[in-house]
Amino acid sequence: MEKILYIMCGVGFSGKSTLAKKISEHKQAALVSQDAIYFEKEKELDPTLSSDKEWELIWNIAIERVVGYLKQGKSVVYDSTNTRREHRDRFRKIALENNARAIVVYLNTPDEVLLARQMKNKETKERHDVKQEYLDQARAEMEIPQSDENPIVFTPESDLVEWLDKLD
Repeated sequence: MEKILYIMCGVGFSGKSTLAKKISEHKQAALVSQDAIYFEKEKELDPTLSSDKEWELIWNIAIERVVGYLKQGKSVVYDSTNTRREHRDRFRKIALENNARAIVVYLNTPDEVLLARQMKNKETKERHDVKQEYLDQARAEMEIPQSDENPIVFTPESDLVEWLDKLD
């Protein structure tokens, strides 16, 4: 069976984590979530480190886990914003080095939907809150995957069952 590294791409509240879980279940792929690693390691992180250094540590753990699963012959869903092309390129290289195919999954979610989900979350607290500065930074850094990256696009209007069935 072919190994695939699904590289999630989208800003906060675009639906990345929800879709990543659905892909993982549908394809029986391992799920590596940058947010989950952060919460797992939160108490171990050095409070004197800058947030950039913290995220670098978390990113390295994520890479280690992705590589580990690929070496075990498993497909992997990597759940992170991956807003910059260089980040997606790094994971494409990891896939190639581990004889896996990389697929970029871009969540094209309109701003009004992002804002509505963010406001709803402030009320329901269904997921952790994300600092506005981080959301703004991700939106500013977002490099929409180009055609040469062959992204598979998911929108809020996509039929999930049909979309998952066409994923490969």
